[in-house]
Amino acid sequence: MTPVELLVEVLRAGIDETLSYLTLHVITCLVPAFFIAGGISAVLSDHFVTKYLSADAPKLHAYSIASVSGVALAVCSCTILPMFAGLYRKGAGIGPATAFLFSGPAINVLAVVFTASALSLPLGGARAFFAVSMAAAIGLTMAFVFGSNDGNESVETNPAMTDGGHVTDRRPTWVTAGFFGTQVAILLIAATGLLTWAIKAPLLGPLFAVLGYLLWTKFDRSEIDEWLQETWFFTRTIFPLLLAGTFVIGIIGAVAAIAQGMGPLETITRGGETFVAHQVAPGLLTQGIFGETTVLSAGLGSVIGAMLYMPTLLEVPIVGSLFGYTNGLMADGPALALLLAGPSLSLPNMLVIWKTIGTKRTALYVGLVAVSATIAGLIWGLLIV
Repeated sequence: MTPVELLVEVLRAGIDETLSYLTLHVITCLVPAFFIAGGISAVLSDHFVTKYLSADAPKLHAYSIASVSGVALAVCSCTILPMFAGLYRKGAGIGPATAFLFSGPAINVLAVVFTASALSLPLGGARAFFAVSMAAAIGLTMAFVFGSNDGNESVETNPAMTDGGHVTDRRPTWVTAGFFGTQVAILLIAATGLLTWAIKAPLLGPLFAVLGYLLWTKFDRSEIDEWLQETWFFTRTIFPLLLAGTFVIGIIGAVAAIAQGMGPLETITRGGETFVAHQVAPGLLTQGIFGETTVLSAGLGSVIGAMLYMPTLLEVPIVGSLFGYTNGLMADGPALALLLAGPSLSLPNMLVIWKTIGTKRTALYVGLVAVSATIAGLIWGLLIV
């Protein structure tokens, strides 16, 4: 290829990665997530956040709720970002907020079950155990380093009534629960790949009807306007960064593919699974290192997982087929490290996290995820398996 042709191929890979992201995530994942984030910022009671998720909340409550949130949400990292930003903007402490940020995609029930069934039951169990442990440890470390006064001064005033200096909701708890519960249910049904739209549509219809009824009868116009304004704030703040980061990931993958003599958009079939070259080429460059559990292999697994963008559940065939875990070509340690870091981080996500909590907190969070995933891989690969 001529230099011009190579440049065109690289740019096409960036565009392809971005279009794939838009196709997979915008309507079914991100749109519901932005509305939930707007609701957290505009509707969720200040009292709830202060009581359960603030820097001064009892640690047992705060980290128990944040660390297991992924069990209920079962979403990927791009979907959890707007919710994380909403909680942090609302006043959640840096510790509980980052524990929630990690646990959302890391403890995805579908992903854990898929790992256990497609790779091995012990590896699926290890993924679940270490994900919960890491979420709490990462959150506690963030809180310890930055203290209870973590610099979050963007707490929004929520429409609420004040009673003796305490903030209380104007509406019954069941209304708030229904408002968020229907939106989370819409997100989970729309995002799942296990159902066809012929099944999804009849399930989603009643949920939209319930949400519409609650908005019509239990919320006044100013509250709805605030919800929509907050939703738009998160959309315009987060969405462009996700697109830019995804485009860069495609460029990096294209360069790695060309370096290995592949066309960035050609397909690769391994173990019965088909992958686009630019999406997996960076991992293929280092595939030979993963045959045994070492500090290098576990650390590299966590770094690759942290950098590449992996839609939820895709990390399982990447580990099993592409890197050859199911054929004995990849050891347990690096496999677990990649499974822990991959769903929770990516370059696009780092950009959004940086925009939300700043450079120092983002650097520490990314480092904690990479280091803890490496340690978990070493413990599992060297001491347990």
